[in-house]
Amino acid sequence: MIGYILGYWGAWLWGLNRTVCRTIAIEVGLQNSGMATGLAINVLQNAAAALGPAIFGPWMNISGALLAAWWRRSSLPPGGEGS
Repeated sequence: MIGYILGYWGAWLWGLNRTVCRTIAIEVGLQNSGMATGLAINVLQNAAAALGPAIFGPWMNISGALLAAWWRRSSLPPGGEGS
């Protein structure tokens, strides 16, 4: 959730429109748990380090889909512009 919030508000602080803020929030909030798991196992040689990405991977996918669906239903002015 912190990634979604920081992504959105960081983009907003840069003065980007709402559509871009939402896009950046999803990009920041969804991390690559498959890559994180692979790195933990192959580079760190530690299965315990892969536990975090294995647990939070499904959460990221579910929360990202829910957020995208919610934002899709919320109204934006024509063209997706607005603050």
